[in-house]
Amino acid sequence: MTSSLSRTPFSRGEPETRAWLLTPSALTQITVEDAARRIRAAPVKDELVLVDILRPGEAEAALMREQMRLHPLAVEDVMRGRQRPKLDRYPRHYFVVFYGAAINRERRRVAFRELHLFIGPHYVVVASHYQISEVQELVSHCRRFPSRMPTTGSLVHWLLDAIVDDYFPIVHDFAEKVTRLENDTIAGERSPLDHLIGVRRELILFRRVVAPERDVIGTALRRDIVALEPELLPYFQDLRDHLERLTEEIDTLRELLSTVVEARNSAVSHSLNNTIRIMTAWSIILMSMSVIAGVYGMNFTNMPEIRWRLGYAFALALMLVIGLGLFTYFRRRDWI
Repeated sequence: MTSSLSRTPFSRGEPETRAWLLTPSALTQITVEDAARRIRAAPVKDELVLVDILRPGEAEAALMREQMRLHPLAVEDVMRGRQRPKLDRYPRHYFVVFYGAAINRERRRVAFRELHLFIGPHYVVVASHYQISEVQELVSHCRRFPSRMPTTGSLVHWLLDAIVDDYFPIVHDFAEKVTRLENDTIAGERSPLDHLIGVRRELILFRRVVAPERDVIGTALRRDIVALEPELLPYFQDLRDHLERLTEEIDTLRELLSTVVEARNSAVSHSLNNTIRIMTAWSIILMSMSVIAGVYGMNFTNMPEIRWRLGYAFALALMLVIGLGLFTYFRRRDWI
């Protein structure tokens, strides 16, 4: 995906790789070398390998390519980052790109964290350049309830479902922002235009994450992961329904925000028209008075009132009468 999806650089810190062996009775941490050996070997009944690679560097890329025998193109996508949510099929595994999301309270915006999954028949390798809380929650869940994760499909579903569930508070936060902006507009308060545009941009960015992820799950339902484990079909259907609902809610918020922007622009235009109308009315009043002052300011000798004792007072009174008359006229028409 374009760079707008990952506006922050990769997180700093040393690479970290952890591996576990999951059996129906326990989750046991193992060495990375042992995990790579198990990934290369044939599946063993009731044994799954889970690997978490955080902030991968060149050594970790070589580990994935050479020891785990993951496809080089998929590993390249991991190292480059900023990929569109997708599901690719390779000879030995599937490759999934998903995005975790959380509200950054300090920067007051949504932070997206790219997540890569290598899904084999007996292993799941998770790679990310950021710390993703849902991955840690998956490990904790497997440690507490190892028997509930009998297959790689169940691991993947639990992780993706946790990520999608964390989208709903973000949508709720957006809904509150849009509601406040709508109420401010109705009350006649003008929200800064850059704030409106910023919220709209974030909604568009969020949709560019959620909509492709919906298609990823749809692809899994049609022909890929679920085809290997038919019992997971209802769970992935539920996950797709959640993403469909999120997409619809985001679209609704975008439409509502567009209405708020249009209402704000209409209010600004109306205020500008009122200002121009008031300025026009006062200009007419002052120009009418200026005409009289200009006429009697001409230096002609034979002007009838040039030597009249009451000429000055007459000119001022005439200007005042015309000014008050025009003011009353514009006042009645609500121009002033």
